[in-house]
This record gives sequence, structure tokens and C-alpha cells, in this order.
Amino acid sequence: MNSYLPFTLFNELRDVNRAFDRQPSDSERVAQWQPAVDICENDGGFLLMMDVPGIAPDAVDITVHNGVLTVRGERKSDTQEIKPSIKERWQGQFVRRFSLPEGVEADAIAAKIEHGVLALNIPKSTAEEPLKIRVQ
Repeated sequence: MNSYLPFTLFNELRDVNRAFDRQPSDSERVAQWQPAVDICENDGGFLLMMDVPGIAPDAVDITVHNGVLTVRGERKSDTQEIKPSIKERWQGQFVRRFSLPEGVEADAIAAKIEHGVLALNIPKSTAEEPLKIRVQ
């Protein structure tokens, strides 16, 4: 039995793009880390939760274009004046891309950051049944 994944990580397509000699964009070249993501589905839609501790809401950019949800952001170093002895926390820009499944209302996506977690509510379309066209 195959499992259905409503989102496909676009990062896996990077290898396909290289096959066509596509050059990475500036944001792809600069991206240094990728926040962890959980995706849940319920009757009303999908919930995407991304760990973004230390990132202000105005430092996150979320777009939808051609069925692709893109989340970009940046966590700036808070120790610029002090040279850290140990540095384990990722700093800099990140980019995550997800293919949206059919049947979602992209224009109704809501985003909120609370306690270091970005929550994206992606509602499903209310039209569940196919539209029946009567032939005259």
C-alpha cells in the first residue's frame, strides 16, 4: 500500500533542475539551513508547522505561485559583537518549498508565529463533489 503525501518537498527537485543545467537562484545559494517541518491533515485542510525560534514575523516571507508554497526567512546572529566559543544554532537565510495538493484554497492560507513555531493553516476547498453539467 502506497502512502499519500499531500506535500512534496521541492528541495528534492534540485537534482532534476541540475540535469537541465539550471543555475540556483541567489536565495538558494545563500540558504544555509532548513527548519524542521511537521504537516498534518484534517477534514478542513492542512496544518504546516515549522520551527523558527528567534525569527521575527517580519523576517519571514511566504508566497504561493503556480501551486508551490515557498517559505523564506532569516535568523540573524545575536552575538555579532561577541565571538562565541561554541556555535550550534543555525544562523542566516533559509528556503523551504512545498507542492500544494489540488483542492486547497491558496488565497485563504493563514500564517502565525507563536512560541517559535510558524503555523500555516491551509484550508481545503469546500467544493468536494465534481460539478455536474447537464447536457441539453
